[in-house]
Amino acid sequence: MIKTRKNAAPSKESMVEMTIQYVLDGGEWSLRKLAAHCGTTTKVFYTRFDGEYGLVDEIVKFIGERKAKQYQELEQTIAAFYRFEIDFFYDNQILIQFLESKGRGANPFMRYIRDAYMTLFNGDVNKMIFAGTVMLGAQSMLARDIKVEHEVIIEYLAKGLQ
Repeated sequence: MIKTRKNAAPSKESMVEMTIQYVLDGGEWSLRKLAAHCGTTTKVFYTRFDGEYGLVDEIVKFIGERKAKQYQELEQTIAAFYRFEIDFFYDNQILIQFLESKGRGANPFMRYIRDAYMTLFNGDVNKMIFAGTVMLGAQSMLARDIKVEHEVIIEYLAKGLQ
């Protein structure tokens, strides 16, 4: 017979997912409030994540791995890359702003998506950097509600990556 503990803390992955949802819902960032939200104690966060910074790193890893998997399923075209990045930005804008506020700016997921990204650009690092720079610029403008012409940017990207 397997013994189970009463009031066992949720799994590490569940805690990351609950933390992401908490951030998306506009919850105030504190381990004490997160612990209450997850139905556990702050000690569990320190034990499993080594505190706040470890938790933020796990959020980046979780989203980065998910993004990498989506990249691998992506049609290998510039237009598909651009549309994916814009959709990802809009879908995760609150989390991206949160990560920037925690000092994980630009593309904190790059470590996890690098291989899928390199495949998309045939291993050409210069093309990868160029595409990433264009996307950061486009996302920066969109974050400030500056209207951009998506088709022009796709055309620019395609021309610059030839």
